[in-house]
Amino acid sequence: MVKLIRACENGARYLGIAATVTIMAIIACDVILRYAFNAPLAWAYEFIGLYVMAALFFLPLGYVQRCHGNIAVDLFVKLLPPRVRSAFNRLGNVLAAAVFSIACGAFAVKALDAFMSGDEIIGPYIWVTWPIYTIVAVGLGLFVLRLLVQVIQSDATLERDAAEGDHGV
Repeated sequence: MVKLIRACENGARYLGIAATVTIMAIIACDVILRYAFNAPLAWAYEFIGLYVMAALFFLPLGYVQRCHGNIAVDLFVKLLPPRVRSAFNRLGNVLAAAVFSIACGAFAVKALDAFMSGDEIIGPYIWVTWPIYTIVAVGLGLFVLRLLVQVIQSDATLERDAAEGDHGV
């Protein structure tokens, strides 16, 4: 099960990377078309803001948590004995998993509701909303799964996963 979660996190990570590349490509094309041909991509910023930014931010959350890449204020926590520090981290993960699972469920319900009702954002272009909510729900779901996995993992495994995110920096 942990291997499946890890594979999903890696896939979501690469989708987040693809979202970054997509943003750069769309903006580069928009700039070239705007200034060279006076024909900007009218849909570009709405598409990026609605869909691609959600994928960029939410999909890699599980991977970032696995590699301990989220912001942590651990100035005083590092002064605690390792066993106490580990207990606090695990308790924090349980509490965070509870909060984010509520958010994940809310977005999943909203995605299903938007899909069933055909919810749209109407402007110069019509944008369906269910993919936005689905992306957020999937990203939060992977984040919650990783938080729960970290509660039961050994300290050695947690250290190894944290080192994976170091990337030689």
